Amino acid sequence: MIKRGRIASQPKGGFRKDLDCSFRSKWEANMARYWNYINIAWYYEPHEFEFKSIKRGNRFYKPDFYLPKTDKWVEIKGYLSSSDKTKLRRFKKYYPKEAEKFQIVIYDPFSKSVESGKVMAFLLDDLKMDINNILSYKQINDTLFGLIKNWEV
Repeated sequence: MIKRGRIASQPKGGFRKDLDCSFRSKWEANMARYWNYINIAWYYEPHEFEFKSIKRGNRFYKPDFYLPKTDKWVEIKGYLSSSDKTKLRRFKKYYPKEAEKFQIVIYDPFSKSVESGKVMAFLLDDLKMDINNILSYKQINDTLFGLIKNWEV
């Protein structure tokens, strides 16, 4: 269920003692736990990309994670607002080499819901993303819930 641009069960962020880091959502914290579990180093919001020729609106984009081992930028999204879409389009336009290293985690890319269909159409048709770079939070959550200490539901 979507509520004001946020999946209802996804609370606001905060500091996670087990990760020694603040996150904007439980999904981000859980993804960090997942990468720790599989021994993949991660950096949370390590770099801000500036769209220098843009004078108004979305002039910056800060991906949620960078994974140095795989050289990937990762964005965790429960919902794509028009502002999010603008940032992602600009990231692809102004930083094409970095955008090639981009992955996104959405709730369920396989869902038959209208909202999921719109998100997938944007990612595949507008951004021309490779389907292999669109990950399912639902699938990760369903697989790892109960296996990883401090996993948030």
